[in-house]
Amino acid sequence: MECYRVKLPPGARLAGFTATGQRMPILPGEYHVHRLRPKVALRAGVDALRFVGPYGPDTDIHVPLAAGADVRLALPPEAVVAVQE
Repeated sequence: MECYRVKLPPGARLAGFTATGQRMPILPGEYHVHRLRPKVALRAGVDALRFVGPYGPDTDIHVPLAAGADVRLALPPEAVVAVQE
């Protein structure tokens, strides 16, 4: 699993989906993010970025990402991304 630290500055707009399918905005802030590559894809050729707990410990937000695409393509251009080892 690839892990990142993503900082969304004020004014950045991003939204994703919860595990139940509810669309939720991701507010400006700093987040721990995992790149998910499901063994059985829900949709062909789609990975996801999982923002861990932006609304509390049990609410992760998933942002779709094309399989094999650069993580920065799913984020606003002003977002700061750092790879975590």
